Amino acid sequence: MIKPDIPAMVLTGTGIASFVLSTLNLRQKKRYWYIMKEKTRRTLLAAAGVIVIAAGIYFGFIYTPPGKLTRQQGQRIENALKADGKELPVGDDFRMQVDPDDLSITQGLDVAWKHFLLLGTDTGEITLNTGRTDAMMVLSLNVETGDLKLTSLIRDMLVDIPGSRTQNRINAANSFGGPLLAIKTVNELLELNITRYVSVNFAGFAGIIDHMGGVQLNLSEAEAKLAGVDYGNGTQILNGWQTLGYVRIRKLDNNFGRNERQRITLQALLKQLKNTNNDAIADTITKVLGVTSTNFTAAEIFELLPLALKNPENFETLSLPQEGKFSYARTEQGQSVIHFRVQTLRESFRAFLSGQGSPDTD
Repeated sequence: MIKPDIPAMVLTGTGIASFVLSTLNLRQKKRYWYIMKEKTRRTLLAAAGVIVIAAGIYFGFIYTPPGKLTRQQGQRIENALKADGKELPVGDDFRMQVDPDDLSITQGLDVAWKHFLLLGTDTGEITLNTGRTDAMMVLSLNVETGDLKLTSLIRDMLVDIPGSRTQNRINAANSFGGPLLAIKTVNELLELNITRYVSVNFAGFAGIIDHMGGVQLNLSEAEAKLAGVDYGNGTQILNGWQTLGYVRIRKLDNNFGRNERQRITLQALLKQLKNTNNDAIADTITKVLGVTSTNFTAAEIFELLPLALKNPENFETLSLPQEGKFSYARTEQGQSVIHFRVQTLRESFRAFLSGQGSPDTD
């Protein structure tokens, strides 16, 4: 197991996570770290953490048929799903409580599509589920074709939050009522039927990547520089720290390019997991589940995820609202928000699912 040098997180008591860099490879890390603002670092960690969740939980079981797992391997995974199997505490004390049986489910949708909500939060605390979301994504699986689609929701969208008297940014839903209110908000926004979520904060993200031995990616010279990689372009193994930089790059292009890099990283993780043995996969999934919160059951994971074997390479991404279909504004309180037409947003999402719309491209 390789153990690349990674940053450590410490809590300062100020509500802001501080990161301490070790002395190894300091020149490389200082060059990348100090050019980022604190908000950018938090957003970087959020988006990157969700990638590990999507790849680790979702893709890990694709190449681990339930019948080939030993009872011991399966038991380790089931234990990791339990509260006492978590490495981090899970918060559930929210000011707005949501009934799990009232998630604003839209009826009559295409049964071939299953939708799940991926949440990334970073409040400078170690408790799972709490705080505003820096990343909110809908992961869609077509159980008939194996198609995978990942829809990123821009965090500053001004939306109706169920139970709130006024509109707010969509990233506030998790802070008000946890993952269930986030699900309810997205269901009403996109007219969906989501019931399951995975939520992560990012104290353990780099450690998970390093636990997997890093990720092999093919970088351009510009990407390598922005990701904090000293040894130039070409195919190379990135540690957790460098992967954080890579998946968040926007300076070279835009959100579409960033989403493409996220897709590339997901597929690289998929390939890596595909080529490992069942025990290593179970070990990785156990590690991932230990630092995440989810309402998936072990039975659901084993049943749903191998379905993607039908077409695991067919993976597309979309950002909503799409470029040219929103405007920036400020609230009376001075918050920067994004205005959009709800119906246009829904039409874009449906077209994306049906293959008639335009996914993000680099």
